[in-house]
Amino acid sequence: MEHLPLPKPPKSCVFRLVPNSHLHVSKTNNASEVYDHEGAYWEFEIELTNVLEADALALDAFLAKCRGSVGRFLCFDYRFLQDDLDSFARVTSSFQDGNLLKVTGLPVNSVYAKAGNRIQIGTGENAELKILTSDVVVDSQGECELEFESPLRQIPASNTPVYFKRPEGVFRLLDNKQGLAEAQVKNGFVTSWKIKGREAF
Repeated sequence: MEHLPLPKPPKSCVFRLVPNSHLHVSKTNNASEVYDHEGAYWEFEIELTNVLEADALALDAFLAKCRGSVGRFLCFDYRFLQDDLDSFARVTSSFQDGNLLKVTGLPVNSVYAKAGNRIQIGTGENAELKILTSDVVVDSQGECELEFESPLRQIPASNTPVYFKRPEGVFRLLDNKQGLAEAQVKNGFVTSWKIKGREAF
């Protein structure tokens, strides 16, 4: 599966995890009730600026190949590249689900990553992007338990890799109007081009 081929790092990049919760407020007395459902998803908006139009053509071709929301691709949050977190872990056993995952293979006796960092569980079309909700505290055997949101959608097999460096998720375009035709172009330069996507699962 291909990664979204940006011609340069974006000017801005917004990734947000959207919970699948619903708030109902009574019209009679304003009492509220919240329904917490599964199915949280990531959405992103990336803005490119000051790109030569000739350099933007490859990205435009890629988006055309996606045929709107049909195609799927890998993408990461450019604000959380986490290039210093170049070790990866492996799932220790099968049949783990929810939002806790026991892993091994990280530097021993360390706080390897912080709450708020991103992780990638699995690879390719099975990759799931998560946000850590507690620090990753590794014991003397290189083992730890990851706590994250949203909960796993697939139960990972034993030895499934977990990445901390440039963690990716699987996305599709938010709608059918994401190509270069929607960008602002002046004197051969793309001055502003916003691309929006939503997690695909």
